[in-house]
Amino acid sequence: MKSTATLNKTFLTVKGKRFHYVWLRDNCLSPKSRHPTSFQKLYEMKHTLCPEPLSVEEKDGELTIIWNEDPPHKSTFSISWLLSHAYDDGEQDNENEDSESNSQNQEFLWDKAWIEANISKLQEALSSNPELWLEQLFTFGFTVLHNIPAKDLQATIESIGPIYNGDYGLFAPSKTTNEGKDLAETGNAMSFHTDYTYWHTPPLLTSLYCVENSASGGESLIVDGFRVVDDFRQQHPDYFQILTQTPIQFKQVYTKWQYFYSRTQPILELDEYGKVTRINFANSHSYTWKLPFDQMEEFYAAYITFFQYVKNPVYEYCFSLEPGDLLLMNDSRIMHGRKAFTGNRHLEIACVSWDFLQARQRFHQNKHLFM
Repeated sequence: MKSTATLNKTFLTVKGKRFHYVWLRDNCLSPKSRHPTSFQKLYEMKHTLCPEPLSVEEKDGELTIIWNEDPPHKSTFSISWLLSHAYDDGEQDNENEDSESNSQNQEFLWDKAWIEANISKLQEALSSNPELWLEQLFTFGFTVLHNIPAKDLQATIESIGPIYNGDYGLFAPSKTTNEGKDLAETGNAMSFHTDYTYWHTPPLLTSLYCVENSASGGESLIVDGFRVVDDFRQQHPDYFQILTQTPIQFKQVYTKWQYFYSRTQPILELDEYGKVTRINFANSHSYTWKLPFDQMEEFYAAYITFFQYVKNPVYEYCFSLEPGDLLLMNDSRIMHGRKAFTGNRHLEIACVSWDFLQARQRFHQNKHLFM
């Protein structure tokens, strides 16, 4: 097979992608350079001079380089590995968080009309292939698993990753109590929100497991926060900027445990490319803001307008959780709430760091590079 590698002074080109010699030597896959089972790097760069190849050969889908070292060192890369890690043409790696973890699952922004027209198809696909729930989580931001026995709940969630241990323990009950320390422990309606805005937590997967539901009312409500923000951004760009640039306080008091939580953060978080990556919104936990006097009225205008978007019925998906149902949500994206209810309704809430889901998906999509 004709070689596609061309050599230059400080880099070579393979199938149209350029790789610096310093990058190739630093990322050598030999057991002397990278541990064979942990895949952690052993090689340490010792000087700033550009590594010099004595020979370069492309053959049978592999690129082999002999480096001018004492003794000479051999690096072998599969062409597929190189192309999967190419950084040419401005492709930034950032641990391949976007390119690797989402290479097969692009976000689809939905509203009420779309989800109600397609939810039965999504559930049918899930019942025929249980592995699809991870794909649905990344694509739509949520999924619902059915017929999960209560005895298997913890094991099911821990199959994703360790359960986030909060002040309530691994699971937080959501059911009415005589002295509810949280709105979740009352029969009140709960407006759309993301969870634990008052904690310094990583992005979370939130799970709601239905233990009992014989209540009148209490339907679950979710909206695709990223879809709401997308529309809001297009129609109110100035308000959008305010919500990305103005940190506000989120608070929660627990007299039982004598905790007063407070966290200051903007409602909308962006990545370096301007894409919304996280929504921090919980009206019940957000009050007595301390903003500069001249900013307060304008911020309220932006906040109220965004809240009106969130509550617009065109975005809302309403459904009832039945015993054994497990609702999984990307808490950075999906905003959830419920209708008021009377009677018995018992959910168990648990969270897992979203990092574990990204890591699991990234591994499945790239395991051919390691196994």
